[in-house]
Amino acid sequence: MIKCHIVQDLLPSYIDGLLSAETEHDIRQHLQECEACRALHAKLSASIDNVSLHVNKKEIDFLKKVRKKTTKKMVTGFTVLLLIFALLTYFLAIGSPVRKADLIYTTSVVGDTWRINMQLTNGKSLLVKTESIYGEKDSHGVKPVVGVLVKPHELLPSPILESDNTSFMFGSTIDSFNKRDYKVILRLGDGDIVFTSDNYDKQHP
Repeated sequence: MIKCHIVQDLLPSYIDGLLSAETEHDIRQHLQECEACRALHAKLSASIDNVSLHVNKKEIDFLKKVRKKTTKKMVTGFTVLLLIFALLTYFLAIGSPVRKADLIYTTSVVGDTWRINMQLTNGKSLLVKTESIYGEKDSHGVKPVVGVLVKPHELLPSPILESDNTSFMFGSTIDSFNKRDYKVILRLGDGDIVFTSDNYDKQHP
């Protein structure tokens, strides 16, 4: 039978499975018969398990921190990109209403057409949006068109629009103004300019 001091020296290697099958068999048989060595074996095994658990916990905590930081960076980056995209969309595709001081406009009548010519003077690109103005429903439940809303917007120069896109012409038929309450509203950032049957044929400004 193997001596106790030899078994105790070999216990770490025995626990790690580094011994030959014959030596493991002898140590296993010794542990069955020796209470002192069996107790030491149990103590060493428990210590190794605790160390492994502690190492695994530290690894898991580290991975959690890395994943949390990575997620936070990704969210922050996505938010910044979204903000940049929103700002670019606003300045390059949506723009802001033109102010009176930055717009030169003239009106004229050519044949049966009324025209308003607009020129932006602040170096930005001009984008004009139009919307129909509807009146109250008639006896058939239809809302008649009683005017047009003309909305000039200024945008930063961009590849989306031509570099010299600073002017715009809008036209409406004279017959439209002869209709009741028909009007063209030029909506600027600091107020509206309204053209009706009373003033459409006058030169502006």
